[in-house]
Amino acid sequence: MTQVLLVHGWSAKDKSMAELGQFLDANGYTTTDIHLGGYPSMADDVHVQDSARRMDEVIRRLQRAGELADRFHLIVHSTGALVSRQWLADQYPNGGSPVDNFLMLAPANFGSPIATLGRSALARIVKGWNRGFQTGTEFLHALELGSQLQENLACRDRLDPDGKTTSPFSETGTRPFVIVGASQIPGTQITGEKAWDGTVRIASANIDAQGMTADFSSGDPTQPVLKRWSRRGPDKTPFALLPDRHHLTILRPAAKRSNSPDSVTANRLGELVLEALAVASPDAYGEVATHWATICQETRQLAQDGDAADALRTRILGKASASHSRFDEYYQIVVEAVDETGLPVDDFELWLTAPRKQGRRDLRSNQAITRIEIDAHNNLIRDDHTNRRNLNRRVLHIDRRALMKRDGFLRTSLTRSYENILAAGITAIAPGNKVSYFSKDSKQGSGLIPLRALDPQAQDGEDRFLRRYSTHFLRVVVPRVLDDDVFTIRSMS
Repeated sequence: MTQVLLVHGWSAKDKSMAELGQFLDANGYTTTDIHLGGYPSMADDVHVQDSARRMDEVIRRLQRAGELADRFHLIVHSTGALVSRQWLADQYPNGGSPVDNFLMLAPANFGSPIATLGRSALARIVKGWNRGFQTGTEFLHALELGSQLQENLACRDRLDPDGKTTSPFSETGTRPFVIVGASQIPGTQITGEKAWDGTVRIASANIDAQGMTADFSSGDPTQPVLKRWSRRGPDKTPFALLPDRHHLTILRPAAKRSNSPDSVTANRLGELVLEALAVASPDAYGEVATHWATICQETRQLAQDGDAADALRTRILGKASASHSRFDEYYQIVVEAVDETGLPVDDFELWLTAPRKQGRRDLRSNQAITRIEIDAHNNLIRDDHTNRRNLNRRVLHIDRRALMKRDGFLRTSLTRSYENILAAGITAIAPGNKVSYFSKDSKQGSGLIPLRALDPQAQDGEDRFLRRYSTHFLRVVVPRVLDDDVFTIRSMS
């Protein structure tokens, strides 16, 4: 029997994975097959990279001693995904790791909206009182929405701006899987977050991110050069969204831990865990991806209206009137703004709009905010976060259902004078009197980036940038315009 290594999340210890280990023990794995990995996520001086390097040392030592098999499965929770992905990217960038199946449960692959709270004075008192008031400063920076570490990792295992395709992951080597819940930890509703499990967003758990560079350096503020980032590793990771699980119960596969009265739903988590660990071929991997996609489709139906959705909510949630909104689909967009020399652009605004059909597309530089922009801000953007360590990185959480539903933005806000395109606008503020962006005639310059066509009948095809339940990296390059006297030459005579 293949052995299994379990790795916990932030602020937890290895024993937090014990119940999952007991479930495996009851389903074909003996306790000697199961290993608990631990790291000090609450120590302020420890980085994710430190734990990843130590993880490699410990694994190699145990394998040399014969205590850990040459090949094993890896199951991680939350922040454990970042540590393990860092280990794989550092040590096995082109594949060949000792891991067969890599199962991520509620992984914080692209951050958590509550990471900034962990660095607060209150958190240091509540969470860190018996740890010298430490809460893991560097881990929390890595977990903050839009952190550079998250993009760096994605550009080593799932994406590449320059067309590279090598990865630690493959259908024949280390195979990734993701399971996340759509329920919320009781009490976390007070945050106002949507489409999350009480700790991580559904879109930030999904490891299959998208990436694109929008380069305005050619000069046209309405026609940036768009370049899609290439996919590293498998084209599609098996991804399952479970309506009955939150960030804590995702570790407890027993049916009694489910908040669903439906036995099929309540037992599904355990079945999916075992299904992932049983994969041993590319064909089986593809079959799991297809199967899990049908589970996501069922969960999406819980957000719909009508008799069929009412019946589904009654079966899975216990009543037809159960909350719809927590099952809405969201996009997460991480915007990094730099100028054409690579310097960060820290002071910028983002908005969503639809360009006009006639004449020059709307640009908001020195203009009043339009009704379309107000509607998009109020109805589509549910959160706009500026990363505290890198001010040129912003994260938008966008309600896809509000965009696409029959009485949503597409149908009620747009008129015939607007193109059926959702666009992102960026206005970059000049850093001083000698340097500006886009144009030296203004203290602020704007550009417009098309994100997707607004066709409510279209599916998320391969050519579409925005995908349901996904994180999207958008690197925006703006022209850096210099005043004439930044450098001059004149004759002495």
